[in-house]
Amino acid sequence: IEPSMLQDLKKGKPCEIDAINGVVCEWGRKTNTPTPINDRIVEIIKKIQNGELTATKENFKLFDDILW
Repeated sequence: IEPSMLQDLKKGKPCEIDAINGVVCEWGRKTNTPTPINDRIVEIIKKIQNGELTATKENFKLFDDILW
């Protein structure tokens, strides 16, 4: 089973990142609540969509600075 968002990314289609994780980030800004994980997820997915990154498990390293 492969998530629809990953299917979209693999096909080069825009995915629903703004409607899912982006909403969390938006509400965090509205309520002055930090959402660093969701912010990073949105950032990474948008970079994948723009061709700046590829969808690979190596992207987990991009969370090291906020998780450790």
